[in-house]
Amino acid sequence: MMMAIEQRIRAAARRIGFARCGFARIEPSPHAGFVQRWLAEGNAADMAYIERGLAKRLDPRLILREARSVITVAYRYVPPPLPPIDWQAQLRGRIAAYAFGADYHGIVKAKLEELAAFVTTLRADAKALAYVDTGAILEREWAAAGGVGWFGKNTNILHTDEGSYFFLGELLTNLEFEPDPPIADHCGTCTRCLDLCPTQALSSDYKLDARLCISYWTIEHRGAIPIAMRAKLGNWIFGCDVCQEVCPWNEKLVRRDGTHDTESLLPYLPDLLQLSDAEFGRRFRSSAIRRTTREGLLRNVAVALGNTGNPEAVTPLGRALRAEPSSLVRAHIAWALGVLGGRDGRAALQSAHGREPDSTVQSAIEAALHNRG
Repeated sequence: MMMAIEQRIRAAARRIGFARCGFARIEPSPHAGFVQRWLAEGNAADMAYIERGLAKRLDPRLILREARSVITVAYRYVPPPLPPIDWQAQLRGRIAAYAFGADYHGIVKAKLEELAAFVTTLRADAKALAYVDTGAILEREWAAAGGVGWFGKNTNILHTDEGSYFFLGELLTNLEFEPDPPIADHCGTCTRCLDLCPTQALSSDYKLDARLCISYWTIEHRGAIPIAMRAKLGNWIFGCDVCQEVCPWNEKLVRRDGTHDTESLLPYLPDLLQLSDAEFGRRFRSSAIRRTTREGLLRNVAVALGNTGNPEAVTPLGRALRAEPSSLVRAHIAWALGVLGGRDGRAALQSAHGREPDSTVQSAIEAALHNRG
């Protein structure tokens, strides 16, 4: 008996390395109003590209005119174990687990292109267009519609076996499939992600406010981090995993054994603060961390050092305040020195004030000297 086309594609997806594969029929988005209200309320912060591509996000046929279906795949990742350290005493930052190892964009895109090539062999006129996180696609919409998981309260796609530790990829295709039934919501009455989010970025109506999200501020945002947000970032310097770490569906997926890779996910902050452009490029050339740029990463590092409350952070911050070429980073260093206080911190600020050429940084130094940070 010939295997159904959906079964053949699922088998190919598993062979390529995808944990799940679901099929959805392209129809008008039932959540179009939700997305439009979310944008109108300002929840996207300054990510204007979301609204610019909204028409395509709501109707993939504007991307591929002949598209009739969306195939969504899930590629799992397992967070490595974290060593039990005192990040404030050891001056350690924190990086989201998905950034561990090579950049997932390239890995998932290559596998998805392989699946797309297989799909195009199934019919002479078959077309398949691959997307991984960078195109105008409502990934979670199609993942939920295709039964890959349900839309959780932490706004991630969740599955009872896979939790939320997986990347999504989509194939737009002109082939038509029997759609998969959606998976029922299994969040129940649990509100851990809402209650334990450090910035209360999540709300009970399944919304995330990017203006309060640590991942937004440490990755997407390109300017100064608002002073009111800085202390809430803790030691996160790239992304945030809290809403996933506290989710009961992820508890069984976290590795408890294995070698601790401290430097990859808990890097020593003073070392990062000294990175030149070339050193940043070499260290993160194959990592998703390059997305935040050297300036963005060092801005975050300065904030995290201020949040340590550790006087040992003053020396590397003072040195960087003298040598750092970016005025954005220097302004955040000044804030950190003001928060840390102490005689040495004040001396570093006073020394820098007289020779600081940038008026914004001068203002930051003055605010730090008056402890207005």
